[in-house]
Amino acid sequence: MTFSELISKVQEAIQDPDYTDEMVGEILNRGLLAVASGVVLPDKYAVSPPLPDLYTEGTVETVVDSGVCDLPTDFNRGLLQVVNDQGEPLRVFSSFRKFLKENPGKEVGSVRICAVNGKKLLYRDIPSTEETLEVHYYAAPIPMEDEDDEPDCLQEGFHHPLLVGFACKEIFNLLEDGIDGPKKNTMYWEREFQKGVHDLGVFIGEDSDPDYMQVENEEDYID
Repeated sequence: MTFSELISKVQEAIQDPDYTDEMVGEILNRGLLAVASGVVLPDKYAVSPPLPDLYTEGTVETVVDSGVCDLPTDFNRGLLQVVNDQGEPLRVFSSFRKFLKENPGKEVGSVRICAVNGKKLLYRDIPSTEETLEVHYYAAPIPMEDEDDEPDCLQEGFHHPLLVGFACKEIFNLLEDGIDGPKKNTMYWEREFQKGVHDLGVFIGEDSDPDYMQVENEEDYID
């Protein structure tokens, strides 16, 4: 569905003139980012896998005498691989805390290991001259702006349950605030959204492991 069609679907559901198309559009884009970033899977202590179409690669430059640099501005989640300027893959720690605990020093040398903290890339050793690293990751989705824009990173079959569902559950949660009894509309659209999250996980499949919300049992790093 196009951006205009998505907005119309939400407006048809909520039937509230106080919500302008611009307001609904902002919520739809917030939903798209939420899905791309990972939503808690129903009945699981894990978040939904990355959207495959958001996979990309870019480069970062190390900072002289510093063990941290910025990741690309569109970085969203899932640092899959880091490659040095000689084409060699580097170890990527899955645990930022473990990375710091096991590598407290700042020895001078070429980068050999790294980890992610937010949108920062931490690395050891620390090169005395700038090095270029190739990074593979999942980017943030491009927000929809024009009427004919589409959320191309998300298959069309998920547009209604995930995007329309997200917007409706968020809006109805506010509209039904303070009412006596259950929030029936909020609950309905929450179920629609959660079913979409579940179906998305099944659709993407086992090839993209879910990001678990506890990391104690994960491997120290990814080769």
